[in-house]
Formats: sequence, structure tokens, C-alpha cells
Amino acid sequence: MTEHTGASYQSIAAKYASQVDTKPIHLHYERPAVLSLLPALTNAKVLDVGCGSGWYAEHLANAGASVTAFDLNPEFVALTQARLGGRATVLQADLAQPLDFAPPDAFDVVLCPLVMHYLKDWRTALREFYRVLHRHGILVFSTHHPFMDWQLFQTHDYFATEIIDDEWKDIGKVQFYRRPLTAICQALNDAGFWIDRLLEPQPTEAFREADPEWYERLAKNPWFLVIRTRKM
Repeated sequence: MTEHTGASYQSIAAKYASQVDTKPIHLHYERPAVLSLLPALTNAKVLDVGCGSGWYAEHLANAGASVTAFDLNPEFVALTQARLGGRATVLQADLAQPLDFAPPDAFDVVLCPLVMHYLKDWRTALREFYRVLHRHGILVFSTHHPFMDWQLFQTHDYFATEIIDDEWKDIGKVQFYRRPLTAICQALNDAGFWIDRLLEPQPTEAFREADPEWYERLAKNPWFLVIRTRKM
């Protein structure tokens, strides 16, 4: 992750952080969908994976959760620490490596928003999520919709897991991995999770007001995928 997709953010972290909390695709599309799949958070122990600049960590803390958050990028770690002001434990860690800071059965919920597509191999991450969740714990994550990436980047093999080079407007170049829905579901099953909810989000009415053109596009085309799973 550090060598490939994780390195994408070394040059764009500040630009990304300055825009992410106001972009309609996050504010009125991905985030409402993710939040709709979370359980009650009061007194819940939550691991925020790939915390970025800290929006989810702040929401979790405000909702009464005990939050541990981590990111690979040191700028994001510093931004989340400043944003939370001591209300969460914020660490630097690599999701592609064992999460040595977390003991077994430590969390009620693992939240992983828009992170998994930066990993070529999901086995280590999912194995660690399973280990740190208590019995019947919940994993909620969002990722790129596999059909969207296949259609948008015109790759030759939908069933391949392959790296994609992209450039985000006003931010910079990024890399991530595209994989088929079958591979996503199989990886979860192999790790010991069962899928409780699979959600293809629809944009909210607030999105229509903020950006009518993008609203129409997302109302007819899948962009992200949100999944809630439970530890078997």
C-alpha cells in the first residue's frame, strides 16, 4: 500500500482535506449511505480505518462512541488529531500490515470508508478486522462500485483485479484497484464475514440542490458501494 496507492496521497493530502468535507459526492451521497448502516453508537467502541482528515472520527465521537482512528498518511493523522482535540485515539498505521496496536475482540464496529480500493490484496486487512472485532461485531465499509470503474476506465476484463490511474480535478493523480463484485464478496466470506446489507447509494435531495448535473448522473449510474457485514 505504501509503495503504490498509499503513495498517491503524499502529494495531494492537503488539497484533498481542504475539499472533501464540502464536496456533494461525499456530503450528500457516500456519507449518508454509510451512516444509514451504522448501529447505535453511544458507548460503542469503534475503529475508524483510513480516517483521512477526520470527518467520520468526529461524527463518531459526537455520537458518543469511543473512537480509535488511524491512517497511513501523517498529514491526515495530524489533521484528525487536531480536529478531535483529544476525544479520540489517533494513530499512524498501514492497513496492509497487522494492526499490532489493537488487541483481539477490542471493537464493536469497524468503519472503513473509501479505503479498501487502495489495497490490492484484502486478506490481511479483513483478517485483522475479524480479529479485532468482538463476537457478532460489525464491519461497515464503502468502496468504488466495481461496475462504475469498469465502465468509466474501459478496462478489458471486468473479472480482473487491476490497478487504475486516475486524476481528480483540482486535487491530483491517484492510484487504486478495481475488482469485480464476486471478488469483494468472496474475500469477505473467506475472512469469516457474512453480508448483512449491500447498498448502492442514491444521491439525496440536498445533492440535487447542490449540483443538479451530478445528481442526475448518480441517480442513474452506480458510483460507490456500501456494505455492512457481521462477524460469523
